[in-house]
Amino acid sequence: MTRDTPRSSLRIVRKSLVLALVLVSCGPAVATAPNATPSALPSALPVAVSAVPSAVPQASPTPTPACGERGAGSVPDGWACAETTRGDIDGDGWPDVFVIFARTAPANGESWRARIALTAGPTYEIGFAADVDDVGSMIRGLVDVDRDGRDDVLVELGRGASTEVVGVFGLGRSGLTQATYQDGTKARLLFAGSVRHGAAVECRSESGRAELVLRGISNYTADDQWDWSESVYTWSSKVLVLSSQRKGVIKVPHPFDPPPNEDAFWSFRCFGVDLS
Repeated sequence: MTRDTPRSSLRIVRKSLVLALVLVSCGPAVATAPNATPSALPSALPVAVSAVPSAVPQASPTPTPACGERGAGSVPDGWACAETTRGDIDGDGWPDVFVIFARTAPANGESWRARIALTAGPTYEIGFAADVDDVGSMIRGLVDVDRDGRDDVLVELGRGASTEVVGVFGLGRSGLTQATYQDGTKARLLFAGSVRHGAAVECRSESGRAELVLRGISNYTADDQWDWSESVYTWSSKVLVLSSQRKGVIKVPHPFDPPPNEDAFWSFRCFGVDLS
């Protein structure tokens, strides 16, 4: 047994050396092994949103069209939409937009504004004077008053106890225009009346020329007679040019009898439009 002891000891020493070599060779690999990167996991920290604007263009909000009428444009500051209609105001066969605005902010100048937005052209605006209560029924009709092939808009400018006043708006030489007399004053067409007086407007064509006839009548002079007058105008663009005037007296059999052809003195008739 004593003879094998040195050999046993030698084997133990060899095993110890082999084990030591294995530990030495594996040690650096364990020490330098990469750690798991936590960035691959979702972060629980809040993410800051960049304040830099996006390169993608953002659509601007579209203004609401006046009165909800497509093509009418936006409502100007200090104004409110009163009424709108469509008609062929430039005579190209396409409907254009006509809008009336009422002033809401105190200011000097006219309290009303009219606008036409042409389907295939520009937009025009003008101010005008009116004294009305029902702003939602100012537009009284569309008719080609001067027979130029373009619609004109009849707009209420005022209303009394028994009469109504209407203005004519249309496309003139310089855009949207309110009809005037030769002296430049705005044409205010009076019609209707009471049992003692009347006023009438008539559009007609004579020898291919458009005319506007204004008539008035009253029995204030005597109960059994009517005093009447008539003024005939021709059109030059949207200007009324006086061509003739006349007046007379109609006698009636009994006091307060109506005159003959009563409708001719208490009406507004214009190429199919009847405001009576």
